[in-house]
Amino acid sequence: MFSLSSKGVALWERTIFCVLAFSSSACFAIDSISELGVIRFDAGPQHSLLATQSIALRKETLYQSTTGFGWLTPPSASFVRDDLAPTRSPLTIDGVSGSSLEFRADVNAGTWEVFVWLEIGEFDSNATQVYVQGELKPIDWQDFPPPAEPSKDLPKLYRVFVTTAQVGSDGLILKFNGQKSEVRLLGVTLLCGVNDYSPDQRKHLRTLNSNVGLSNPPSLALLEQETKAVALANPGDSVFALWLQRIEFLAEAERYYHMRGWDWAEEETGLSMFDRHHQAIMLLDALLAGENKADEPLLNRGRFLRGRMLYWLGKERGGSEIIANAERDLSLLYQQFPEDDLLAMYADKKIDLQDECDCFEPSSVAPAWSVLQHEALCRLRTIVRWWTSHRQLANGELGGKFGDDVEMLRWWPPLCLAGDQNAIKGWKRLADGVWHSKHVHQGYARKLADVEHASEFIADTAPLMAVYSDDPEYLERLQPSADLFRDLWTGMTPRGNRFFRSSWFSATDMVTTEPKGRDVEFNCRAVKAVRYLVWRRPDPEVISTLHEWSLAWIAAALKTEKGKPHGILPASVRFTDESINGDGENWYQADMYWDYFDWHHSAGSLLLDQFFFTYLLTKDERLLQPLLLTLELIQSNEIQQTDAIPREGSSAWAAQILRKCDLFWDVVEQWRFVSNNQTFDQLIMRYGSPYGQYRISGDERYLINGLESLLDDLRYNTPLKTSEAYYTDRVYITEWETLKGMLTGDSMQNNTSPYYAVSWEQTDEHFTALVSDTHETGLKAQLFSHGNEKQTVVMRVWQAKPGNYIFRTKASGSPVKEEPVNIENHGQRISVELPAQRLLELELTSIGERTTVD
Repeated sequence: MFSLSSKGVALWERTIFCVLAFSSSACFAIDSISELGVIRFDAGPQHSLLATQSIALRKETLYQSTTGFGWLTPPSASFVRDDLAPTRSPLTIDGVSGSSLEFRADVNAGTWEVFVWLEIGEFDSNATQVYVQGELKPIDWQDFPPPAEPSKDLPKLYRVFVTTAQVGSDGLILKFNGQKSEVRLLGVTLLCGVNDYSPDQRKHLRTLNSNVGLSNPPSLALLEQETKAVALANPGDSVFALWLQRIEFLAEAERYYHMRGWDWAEEETGLSMFDRHHQAIMLLDALLAGENKADEPLLNRGRFLRGRMLYWLGKERGGSEIIANAERDLSLLYQQFPEDDLLAMYADKKIDLQDECDCFEPSSVAPAWSVLQHEALCRLRTIVRWWTSHRQLANGELGGKFGDDVEMLRWWPPLCLAGDQNAIKGWKRLADGVWHSKHVHQGYARKLADVEHASEFIADTAPLMAVYSDDPEYLERLQPSADLFRDLWTGMTPRGNRFFRSSWFSATDMVTTEPKGRDVEFNCRAVKAVRYLVWRRPDPEVISTLHEWSLAWIAAALKTEKGKPHGILPASVRFTDESINGDGENWYQADMYWDYFDWHHSAGSLLLDQFFFTYLLTKDERLLQPLLLTLELIQSNEIQQTDAIPREGSSAWAAQILRKCDLFWDVVEQWRFVSNNQTFDQLIMRYGSPYGQYRISGDERYLINGLESLLDDLRYNTPLKTSEAYYTDRVYITEWETLKGMLTGDSMQNNTSPYYAVSWEQTDEHFTALVSDTHETGLKAQLFSHGNEKQTVVMRVWQAKPGNYIFRTKASGSPVKEEPVNIENHGQRISVELPAQRLLELELTSIGERTTVD
């Protein structure tokens, strides 16, 4: 606890006047700091802006006994961060630097609270040693993973080191040593301690304690304003100064937290979402540093915020220390408040909050699959409605930054393809917002970046809009990707094969130097828009370019260079010489900064999807070679499986990874549906998706299992998917692909290529569907409505080739109805009369095909 005598207040007022008037330590020739209890030193160059009630600390301010403070080992330079003016105060915008600094302040003997402001320098982890009174102090700061791609820019953030010092007759001595980079000191604040609170301090403490709860806490703005007024009225009172400082730490952290990933926040602050998130945690580290008392008024609120921010940062970026520290903060609070539902959710407890989907009473005649699907659609609809109603802005943003917001759309297709207008409108709002944003230029990413990040703006928004809408504008938005794919991104190598020149590119530029000048399977994401374009509007030239690129990769798959198994796709191919992984030692580690470029991440499945889609366009059997060779490799290793850990890079190792790769089996299943080749059915039944296993076996129990897994996710902890979610690309839904497969016949992850057999329009919340068979000459499905009124829904037929068909329907208890249908184009609409609470079987059969509906 901290305070100051009236004599100290008077001395402070004289000293501060002198400092503000002359900004020079020379003005302390008469009055020293020895009797002050609140001392703020603001480091920086001559004539720089000085923080309120602060003493200028220049690199020339050497220690003098007359003033009682100064450098024993001075800095070598000063700096000003004008580039950070929107987020820096007069205290933090400037400072001094050097490899080693030592500072002395002749303060009164006793206990002092020490605050040291430091820029983080060149590293996200602590790179400064702090000595207090000759003792090396431990620094309990949160470290952050370094960026995957090294940056030459000086970081934009600062930290505050907080400790307690015991001072004797020789004053206070602080020493700073730079370890990996120079020390960049912004300022020092010293607050002296007292033994007890005064009546005014106790009164204000009661005010603090009444405003800092966990559940819906009030804004700190009024509390900060009141505390600042009291502190300014009592400039020498170290208790009010301490409380104000802590409130300011928390208020600034909360301000950054509430900025989330909005575009306006980056424009306002000049800081990225990650920078703002990191800065908030750094400020909370200062708030929560040291041995805080159990009744510290800001402790729980600060710990709750830090724990949640670390939790979501751990979800987004990983890092064992980040995850462990999140658990530390949140578990401490959960022990204190075991009845709090939100803390229980963060503790991995399943909390079922009552909602409208709990009120559903299934029809006694509804199939089991329909009952579960109806509940799953209801719960998915509730989550999406929250985002579109409570978080989405008019420009489409969802608050997690555009590049991550678009990733959340990946699990919306079950709703959109089932005709949910709210989900479609929310998707359209985001797709339009991205298209017209600063992030997109000439139909692709404006900023040059690796393909995984640069492709998201278009790949996750534009292709599906060409399914949801017949507006030609959305089809035209796919054309720039086709032009860039042909004219800029890819080219013919000296060996005459078409590869991407790089995996770092924008709409106008690319990096072709090593290791970025290689083709990788993630380039398939940039080509997603091209696949959807030729699916809706076939173009022989575009198809030819896709074909050439696919064949180039197939040639690479058939190589055995660097020990690569025959038929397995390598992690990367260098454009200049087509060498696998450039000068790398093996075939599976790309060593291209981001580990998702390594083979194990997708096991070549994105390219296998590209090959299969191109096969459907060209019927070139060569395009199936890698897929079939990979299945044979897995099958041969099934026989030879042992308990031994396979050698990395071996066939057995590759097979082990492929068995667990869901996207691989999604591609295999699409091939199986089209080819009707049963050779690998045992593998699909062992490793495939619930929908794929149902399609092969006809056993609905696989669907039930998939839906139960989905509902086990959707029924619980909804706030972690809505109001609490921070990074929108980390709002995951388990097994949503089962739902999409049932509704459309396509259960592919992330909608990488369009294999939809059908989609639905003019449906309501009671609609359910199960597509049981699909091929280019027809389809079979079952529909069930849980509503009390019959309705007319629209089925869009995507996979059936043009021709004459018979459309048959049979409602339970009614005779078969049939009518002729002429399919003229992809996406043709067929009206379906759906009765209330009666199973409807439907079949579309090419003329001459045998029917099974009787």
